[in-house]
Amino acid sequence: MKPIQYILPALLLFALISCSNDSSDSNSSYELRSEAPVATKQARRSAYLAYEHAITIGLPHDDLETGYGNIISFCNDDVANKCTILHSSLYTGDYSSAQIEIRVLPTGVDTLLELVSDQGDISNKSTDIDDLQDAIVNGKKRLEMLIQYRSRLSHLEGQRGNNIESLIKIAKELSQVQSDIEYSQGGNAALLQRTQMDIVQISLDTHAYTSFWAPISQSFGGFGETLSEQISEAITAIAFLLPWALMGMVLLLLVRFIWQKSRAQ
Repeated sequence: MKPIQYILPALLLFALISCSNDSSDSNSSYELRSEAPVATKQARRSAYLAYEHAITIGLPHDDLETGYGNIISFCNDDVANKCTILHSSLYTGDYSSAQIEIRVLPTGVDTLLELVSDQGDISNKSTDIDDLQDAIVNGKKRLEMLIQYRSRLSHLEGQRGNNIESLIKIAKELSQVQSDIEYSQGGNAALLQRTQMDIVQISLDTHAYTSFWAPISQSFGGFGETLSEQISEAITAIAFLLPWALMGMVLLLLVRFIWQKSRAQ
């Protein structure tokens, strides 16, 4: 009997140790399972980020059109990164400048910014990030609800039989739902495109490279226009004040006449 008394506690202790190990293994596996959704969620959240880059370049006046053309040509040739020019404008004159807005895949942003930087001196560079997760997720949920509603309407349409009034109402509602679905699909596609492609805002500025004599020459160039404008304003002021001056003179003469007459009495 004594050996059995020693064996039973040993077996019980072994069972407790095994249970403890199983519990720790299950806890560690639970931690791994709980961390996995967090990593997945963060990966999904990062996929909902929209990037917009902005860069301002200062360059000499004579190099503006060349730099502008280099950027436009580079984007047109960058087919691999789907480079697309959304807006471009070139202003020539005393203070020349250019604006270019480009949409490109993230893999092509660094190369594009490097080319832009080579055109002159960087005066400003920034990156803005917009989180579109809520908008995209809500848009998908709304689209799913609309599709389900359309399916129910289609099923209901098949059960109406020859009830013309009900069929007309269902057809009208189906048309509206289909329009809402197409609008929602377009909005979701636009949001996804913003997350899949970056926007690059490029500004080319020549103000910093204005020569010493440029403001003086601009003043002489605008001398005649400024002089004519001031003469025009002076003539307008005279035309405005002349009637009041005449009325003041008449009133003054009348007061003087009354005063002289009162003194004579």
